[in-house]
Amino acid sequence: MQRRGWYPIGSNPTIETSNSWDKVTVLGAVTDDGDSFYCWTEENLTSKQGIWLLGALQERFGEELVVFLDRAGYFYNRDLWEHVSGERATETVGDSSVACVRGEKETDLDIWYFPPKLPELNPVEGCWDRLNEWFKHRLIPDLSTLKQQIQRGLPTVDEPNIWKYLCR
Repeated sequence: MQRRGWYPIGSNPTIETSNSWDKVTVLGAVTDDGDSFYCWTEENLTSKQGIWLLGALQERFGEELVVFLDRAGYFYNRDLWEHVSGERATETVGDSSVACVRGEKETDLDIWYFPPKLPELNPVEGCWDRLNEWFKHRLIPDLSTLKQQIQRGLPTVDEPNIWKYLCR
């Protein structure tokens, strides 16, 4: 593949590319005091990974949590709501405009969702924008290099002050 740019006369710079479907997806969380947690998977994200992330967060930060999520399909679905609330047929789970799902008394896990279609009110979008900016001019030839670069890039992302998003 050839890109526009400044090259010596007579040269033909090329970069090999592939149509590989190899990928890695990063899931992450940050607490209100700046502690962070990141993990990744090479699988397609489903409610299974969303539920796994909630369990990992509870293991890391304790059973009593209030978690704010975006409305990605792997977080915004009935399986996850059932996992949190313990009920499949509650008013909250049956509602297509769910804003909050409250956990059973044993877990004290509450899930709140950021507003849909308003990236400026979603701190997650700002984090991914900053990470994408960090990756902008880096050549990533394979999946193992990508994983290494993710580990280098994540510390460069300043976690947002969550309170400014909640108190607008």
